[in-house]
Amino acid sequence: SNNGGCDPRVNCSNTQGSRVCSACPPGSTGSGSSGCTDINECSSNNGGCDPLSVCSNAEGGFSCGACPAGYSGTGSSACVDVDECASANGGCDALTQCLNSAGSFSCGACPVGYSGSGATGCTDIDECANNNGGCDPLTTCLNGSGSSSCGPCPPGYSGTGQSGCVAPGPVTLLAAGRVSVSGVESV
Repeated sequence: SNNGGCDPRVNCSNTQGSRVCSACPPGSTGSGSSGCTDINECSSNNGGCDPLSVCSNAEGGFSCGACPAGYSGTGSSACVDVDECASANGGCDALTQCLNSAGSFSCGACPVGYSGSGATGCTDIDECANNNGGCDPLTTCLNGSGSSSCGPCPPGYSGTGQSGCVAPGPVTLLAAGRVSVSGVESV
């Protein structure tokens, strides 16, 4: 009933006037006659499991957990960082840089002239929608990818759409088809 005084995990063999206890099972220490104690393989060097996985002790053995997210391999062999950026820019917007890190990644910021984030997507800012993009009101603002430009000043005006269009001076009609602009005669 008490396994002949042997540890319950071993075999007890009845002999003439005595008994023989078998050895403790693998993963245990001690003797079958005095008692077997489980060896905690996880207490030394994480049981040989990869340092990123969890070692779980069990009676007579142990097991290694899975590698964490962002790693490939098995906990019993090796956990290797997955370079998420190596495929499809890690899911980051094409205008941004994917930055791999141990077990993870991040997306860079959207470039100037774009709103949003590298992770959610970059959207062109229409600079022309606000105050004609800083262009002179007499010119057309042209929105481009991440930037804008100003069209030319109307005929007869000097300057640029960016710096401002300047109206010509007073025009005076002279005899014989001549014109005077700001006091300068022309034909």
